[in-house]
Amino acid sequence: MNATTVSLSTRRRLALGLSLLVIGVLLGALFGLLAEFILSLFDFQGFLGVGAHVGEVRGLALTAALGTLIAIVGTGTLIAESMRAEISDDDVLLTWKGASVRVRKELVSSIYLGEDIVLYSKSGTELARARAVNPQALRSSLIHHGYPTPSHTEQGEGEFTDDIEILDDDAKRIAAARTKALKAGNTDIAEILRRQLASMGVMSRDLKAGRMGLRTEFRKLEPFRSAAVTA
Repeated sequence: MNATTVSLSTRRRLALGLSLLVIGVLLGALFGLLAEFILSLFDFQGFLGVGAHVGEVRGLALTAALGTLIAIVGTGTLIAESMRAEISDDDVLLTWKGASVRVRKELVSSIYLGEDIVLYSKSGTELARARAVNPQALRSSLIHHGYPTPSHTEQGEGEFTDDIEILDDDAKRIAAARTKALKAGNTDIAEILRRQLASMGVMSRDLKAGRMGLRTEFRKLEPFRSAAVTA
């Protein structure tokens, strides 16, 4: 099977790595200065001269190196957890943060490609939704393999709401469990719960709320017809 793999672009990887590296070095050096200052209050004479006074070079170099190591590990983790798409003439496989979803080509009626990539069935059901990376490569690869040309307009854009009261009791329980899974970092469980909501005619999307938070919005399909998704 001839598949095209799309992941974080090289340019984006370099930008991410360099920015985290700079942050890691600076934070490491600042931590070293703070540690040396605190230790100086207790007449600490240093360890073999290291950290003997505020601004001692070897101590700062050590903590800066530690910050660099943490930045390298963090960069690798972020790259590994970013969305990866394998697109073939038969199906699309999306994987991210331990979650994955495979959608057969014949089920895909339309595609939205913006901050997210969303695959829709004829009924408007979201067969898959994930945070998009390298959108230009995604777009060209989908077209190359004969999928519908991605749109810049999300279906039902004006119908999404963060008011969970539009859902029935069963959907509310699943939505609450999904929010809990997301907060705990259990992306695979959250994806399974998203599919359960979709099977009930409830589409869900996650939007950034502040620097670290997420806000989930919902859209109900009326009338709803089920569509198949394969894991």
